[in-house]
Amino acid sequence: MGILSRVESFLERFLEAPAGRLGASIQPVSLAKRIERAMDTNKTYGNAGVIVPNQYDLHLHPSDFAAFASYRTSLQDDLAHGVLARARHERYTLVARPRVEIVSDEGIRRGEIKVAANVVDQHGDRLRDAAPMPASSDTMVFDRPADADSPDSARRAYLLVSTRGSNPVQFDLGGHLIGIGRASDNDVIVDDPMVSRHHCQLRLQHGAYSFADLGSRNGATVNGQQVSQVALGPGDVIRIGDTEIEFQVRS
Repeated sequence: MGILSRVESFLERFLEAPAGRLGASIQPVSLAKRIERAMDTNKTYGNAGVIVPNQYDLHLHPSDFAAFASYRTSLQDDLAHGVLARARHERYTLVARPRVEIVSDEGIRRGEIKVAANVVDQHGDRLRDAAPMPASSDTMVFDRPADADSPDSARRAYLLVSTRGSNPVQFDLGGHLIGIGRASDNDVIVDDPMVSRHHCQLRLQHGAYSFADLGSRNGATVNGQQVSQVALGPGDVIRIGDTEIEFQVRS
């Protein structure tokens, strides 16, 4: 290790000394910064661009873990959304929906944060080679297998999603429930401040899809009409915020 690397390593350890030793508690921003570092440290290069981990397990001492207990689920979702936002900004590539898990670990000293970053599929299984999903678009969709009992009509349905006039992104349907919004746990994730975190859903009922607004802040229209729930047909256009979603069915 060169002298500059040793100095950099020393300063890093000093400036990010465990919070417990400095008399402070771990803050959410510290978790976000450690995720960013793990993202940069574990990136790989391929034909599709720079691939970064999409699964981040944050190991904390039980006392630090307890400090986040009351809002851990929402914090994990916010951190996952931060992964998505940074991947978009840096034009990194993800292979599946980002996930963050905060874990209680007695083997970690108080005030420390240990990050395990991996590339995993939708089921959480580690991957070596995967078809990546570019993260630079305003809209991101992640492949999910169609439900085994889905009718052929549902498997032939798809969405064309465009935010602020960007090139449409295609999302093949087939599942019984499709979530759309800004939050990272949606099936269709849009980077649109006018769209709620969980804005709307498509529901498969009796072989056909219907649209349902989830009490969103700005509502939704289908073919220019304000709606809360409506059956969908080929060519129908849903608009939420500055995002346009066209529903189509292959012949």
